[in-house]
Order: sequence, then structure tokens, then C-alpha cells
Amino acid sequence: MIEALSQPDVQAFLKAHATDSPAKLALQKNLPGGVSASLLASQLKARQKAKDKLPSWLSRDGIIFPHGVAMEQCSSETTAAWKASHYSGVSFADLTGGAGVDTFFLSRSFARGVYVEADAERCELASHNFGVLGAAHLQVVQSTAEAFLDNTSDHFDLIYIDPDRRAGHKRAIGFSDSTPDVVQLMPELLTRATTVLIKASPMIDIQQGLRDLGSVSRVLVLAVNNECKEVLFVCDSSNGPVEIEAWQVQGGEETALRFSLEEEASAGVSFGEPEAYIYDPNVAITKSGAYKTVAIRYGLKKLHPNTHLYTSVTLVPGFPGRTFRVLEVLPFSSKGLKRLKLPFTKAHVMSKNFPLEAAELQKRLKLKEGEEGFVMGLTVGSGKVLVVAERV
Repeated sequence: MIEALSQPDVQAFLKAHATDSPAKLALQKNLPGGVSASLLASQLKARQKAKDKLPSWLSRDGIIFPHGVAMEQCSSETTAAWKASHYSGVSFADLTGGAGVDTFFLSRSFARGVYVEADAERCELASHNFGVLGAAHLQVVQSTAEAFLDNTSDHFDLIYIDPDRRAGHKRAIGFSDSTPDVVQLMPELLTRATTVLIKASPMIDIQQGLRDLGSVSRVLVLAVNNECKEVLFVCDSSNGPVEIEAWQVQGGEETALRFSLEEEASAGVSFGEPEAYIYDPNVAITKSGAYKTVAIRYGLKKLHPNTHLYTSVTLVPGFPGRTFRVLEVLPFSSKGLKRLKLPFTKAHVMSKNFPLEAAELQKRLKLKEGEEGFVMGLTVGSGKVLVVAERV
């Protein structure tokens, strides 16, 4: 496969037909290099996924992309580069190599690296791509994570592991149904590495993950452009309190809110009705569970114990999320709806801890989707309200 797809005329064909339909390509005949239509279509589909996910790889001649699940599950270069910028040392091992994206980016921060993967085809593909990318010094080992740990005496600064969350053709969220079983492997992992970094589903219950793994010192929630991409559990032999870090990467800049579970549990937050400004924290903060901590850090009142929005009389600059200026607050009732006179004909509709979903509320208000303003259906201390607002 690699030799066939590496032919210059095949690579040129894939570039020239970058936006073509893979399904239509699969039906064509007389394709270059004697490559089958199905193989070309599969590679084209993978390259189209790589356009946003791995643009620097797509720009390199000779890269062959994995197909199917390997391409879907691999990290984006944004998240892989972020991990590489936060971890460095002499040696690391990626025990779930897959497409090799995390391995490659981490290799730029370590003197020595090992890519471990059970699938022979993925190993061959990774070895080829590492050569094209100038990372031929990476060692490629075809092995399961368990067998590799059994057969090595090396100690690493970092072991990275991304368990397969689709084991048994069922999408798993927690660690218990994933492969390899990092819960069972944890004692062995900690003897082989100073730090163990485990990637989890963005949907994981963080508290459950902490209970399962047991040796966690930090949890890193990573969001890119306000979309939660990864939850990473940092495991080591330290016995201090667990620190949670909510990271947001946007426009080439990154911000973080750090807090401890104890801080969140003991935070004495104040509650209040909507005032002049409303604040909506970024998704990394909400996923991390810093519901009270963010209010304390920025001197804000919370609208309701289960409504994770905040308010203030005067503008608080630098809030990690969206800030809105309140134009009007009305009770959510027949009388309130009759009094509602919007200063715009198009608006974004939000629903937070509210009986109607955003789409249903938008229909009820007879509003068209648009950028002119915001209407929020919220539950606050006094009950259900509609807030008309504009973005600051």
C-alpha cells in the first residue's frame, strides 16, 4: 500500500482531486499507478479529514494517511502540539501509537521516543511517515502495551497512553471498557515512568476517572475554540491534592484556570438576579467543574445553583468566556412574552437550566437565527426568565 500510494503520479493525482467525492472516485477506472479505486478513495477521504486535523502533514509530500478508525481517533496537531509544549525530557513511550500523531509531536520535546502499536500495518505506516517528517530516530515497536511493559526494562520520563474507547464495537466513555485496561496496568506503568499521561474521552466523568485510576495528581481539560477535545489524567507517585486545569486554546493563544477539588467544594459563592452583565464560562471551565471557583476568582454572583452563568453590576474584564450586556429581563410567562419587544429581528437563542430547549424557545419567540443579539431562557433565583442581551 505505501509503495503504491507513494508514487509521484499518485500523490499528484490526490492533490489535484483534493475536493472530489471519495464515493465517486471509488467508481472510476484507469487511475494512475495501477492503484485500485477503493484504495485511492480511502486515501482521499483520509486526506480530506486531515485538511483541518493535520494540515502540516497534508502539506508534506509523501505522507500516507491511515484510514478508518485510526484517522478518526487520532489527535489533531493542535492538541498533539499542545501536549508536546507542556511535556519534555529525555525519553518517552507512546503505548497506543495509532496514527503516530501524538508520538511525532512529543518526539520534538524528547531526545528519545518509542512508538508502540499492535497493528502491523499501522506500524509500517508510522515508520514511513516518521521518515518523511524527519523523525526517523523514533523507535517503532509492534507490540501490545501489556507485552511491551512485560519485555522492557527501560524507565521513561513520560508514558503516554490513549486507550481505545471503541473496544468491542461499542463506544466507551470510561476506562473500564477501554483497551488496554489502564486501571489494571497502573501499578506497572508507574514503575516504568516518572509521569503517566492518559487521554480520556471528552465525555468522561472526571470524578469517576479519578476513582478508577487512583494515582492522579492533575487533570487537564483541553478545549480548542471552545470545544472540549481531550481530558488528560496525569498520574505519578505524588500524594498531594488533585489539581484541575481548564485550558482553552483559541486563536494561537492559551489560557488556563487552575483549582483544586477542595477549593471548589468549599467555595462560598453568592447568588443573585441578573444584573448589568452576564458571563458564560468557556467549555473547559464547565467541563472541569469549576462552577463556584470561577465566580470567586472573578468576583461574580451565580444566577442559580444549577445555572452555570454569572452576573455583575460593573463589567469584569478578562473573563474566560463570553460576556453579555443585559438589555432587558422579563418573567417567562404569557404576560412576559407579550411584553417582549426585541430591538432586533435575528438573534442567537440560549437555554440554560430551562424547560425549553433553545430550538423550541426560538420557535416560540418566532425569531430567526442571527448575529444581532441574544435571547436567553434561564432559571434564576426568582424563577424562569427571559434575558435579552448583546455581546460585549
